[in-house]
Amino acid sequence: MIYIIAILIIAIPIISYVCFLKGKKVGTSEFFQLIANFGYQTKVNAFKTQNKHVPLGGIVFLGDSITQDYNVYEAFPKHLVYNRGIGGDTTEGVLKRLDVSVFELKPKTVVMLIGTNDFALLKSSTEDICERITKIIESIHEKLPTCHIIVQSVYPVNETIDKTTVLPRSNHDIDELNEMLKSLKHITFVDIASHLKDESNRFKEIYTLEGLHVSPLGYEVITDLLQTFLD
Repeated sequence: MIYIIAILIIAIPIISYVCFLKGKKVGTSEFFQLIANFGYQTKVNAFKTQNKHVPLGGIVFLGDSITQDYNVYEAFPKHLVYNRGIGGDTTEGVLKRLDVSVFELKPKTVVMLIGTNDFALLKSSTEDICERITKIIESIHEKLPTCHIIVQSVYPVNETIDKTTVLPRSNHDIDELNEMLKSLKHITFVDIASHLKDESNRFKEIYTLEGLHVSPLGYEVITDLLQTFLD
């Protein structure tokens, strides 16, 4: 009962907003985007509070829900790490929160994974996504010139498991984006994606939950690959 009440407290204002939008048709994707926006601001506010109480100079993991769900504290116990992932986030969202998610922490390293939601939520082209990722990198490099910026390749998807969750993302677009990211300046590009794929170029089933998010076994692979670049 407590959980139901909590969900209603969050959902009712959003539903009301949707219902009273004047003359505007709001579909399912827009509705869930409203929920994502609510979660985004909640997380940003939480980061502001957390930043007041943590030591500076560690490793920021920056991204969307794939990062948010990554237990970096147990994965990298020898390092000072901060998880600054937000479910549903995009390159636009990361650009808006660089102060609270990166700059306030004065990190020695930033490990970034972002872009997959741009395909689904922003309907962006690979060129637009790469351009915004470039802006993120340039902003970090300008503000923190000695910071080591690690850009992970965007992970593959597997639409055969759950089309509703995965589409309209495609591995063709993701591969194209990753090729662009390889040549960006001021970064170390880490090809995680190829280690997560099956023989059909899809997200290998044992490494994913539903074709988009990462399973515990998948995170083990990712941790092993990233460890080399953090030591």
